[in-house]
Amino acid sequence: MTDSTAASQVVLLTKLPGTSESPPSLPSGTVSLFADNNWANSRLDLNIDDFGPGSRQTLKSYMLDQATYVAFNLPIGTVMTLMDNIQPVQDGKSVADLSNCGRCVDLVGTGNTESLNLESVNMNDCISSFFWRTVDLNMGAIEMFDDVDFNGGRTTIFLSEWNSGQIYPVNNWWLQDKVSSIRWKSLNDRQKATLFDNSDGTGNEYDNIKGWGNIKEIANLGDDATFNDQMSSFRWDGITPEKEIIAPFNIVLGNVSSSSGLTSVISGTNSSSLAQPVTVTLTNSDAQTLTITTLDQQVQGITSTQTLSESAGVPGEDSASTTWAIALSYTYTQSTTKTTTETTTIALAISQTVNAPPETSYTATLLVNIGKIPPKIYKTTAQRWYKVAVTGGMVDPSNNNLYLRVEPVSVSITGSLASSTTVNIVSTPLTKS
Repeated sequence: MTDSTAASQVVLLTKLPGTSESPPSLPSGTVSLFADNNWANSRLDLNIDDFGPGSRQTLKSYMLDQATYVAFNLPIGTVMTLMDNIQPVQDGKSVADLSNCGRCVDLVGTGNTESLNLESVNMNDCISSFFWRTVDLNMGAIEMFDDVDFNGGRTTIFLSEWNSGQIYPVNNWWLQDKVSSIRWKSLNDRQKATLFDNSDGTGNEYDNIKGWGNIKEIANLGDDATFNDQMSSFRWDGITPEKEIIAPFNIVLGNVSSSSGLTSVISGTNSSSLAQPVTVTLTNSDAQTLTITTLDQQVQGITSTQTLSESAGVPGEDSASTTWAIALSYTYTQSTTKTTTETTTIALAISQTVNAPPETSYTATLLVNIGKIPPKIYKTTAQRWYKVAVTGGMVDPSNNNLYLRVEPVSVSITGSLASSTTVNIVSTPLTKS
């Protein structure tokens, strides 16, 4: 398993059928509709900055059901869906639910100007409305086509817009009982999906949509799967590890530019003729907080533990850095609440020992700087064991012949932690009587 990016994911999606002539160059964030099969006649420009994300909009009257050519330049991760019908979002539904929207086509941003011939996707003179949004392409997508060999009308199901483990009916979608070919090249090998004949997830099904293995498309659902023109609902699921060990990692903090200080002071008298150790302790219950966000979208819950593994100050010298050891634990069980971010308050207890000179009165001061940690991505690895033969997995006889794979783990961390400590002592010789 390798880290993917939105840029690497978008090239795995099927390119829309373009036009014979190159489209006019467009600025980023622009979609242009043209009434004829050329770039010269009636035109409507749509800029995403002029419309809120996830809000369905109606075209201006002169372009209603008139468009034949489309040119678009959208940022990677931005998707605009062109719709046949003028249909508000239904109560309780997401904007991605295409019920009663008629024929639709998704314009997936590549960062470059692209073209689309609407005649090739059976949508000539059909466009009446549209909406745009930002999609997490790293979650993968399933592309569905009206015709065999990935032709005709098409709809893309972006998994980030649908909860895992839940059956979604496509009643009143244009593609209901029309899907003849499918493609899922952008799924990662910890995902699978199932298409169902009935809207409640019953009846005949096609359940070989999975991120691992060699099959990433079906060109003819009739010949290859006996499932042509049957899809009425779908569900996707994350493949969760049977066992997981995430390697701990360290956060090393020195003098952070944005910080505040806590102090503890102890005073006393050393009447002896020998230096005596003096311990200064500082405790605080709420100065330290840490927010950790996992970048793994299949995680349902995250917990962490933090241990201050080093803290040492040298009297009278520059303060020493602190090292925090971070251990992570993930949960994958589907629940009504998904938590990919954890914020914890960490109790602070630091003790330092210095020597009080003989025959002196003294004041020992411990200073702990609380540094503001700017958002940063930290990377570690996880050993994960699976029941299925994930790509690169090796059979592990010591763990019931599960498939073991070492995978990258990335988390974003911000907060406030003890970043450095300084201890010093000021002494005054005792007055001899």
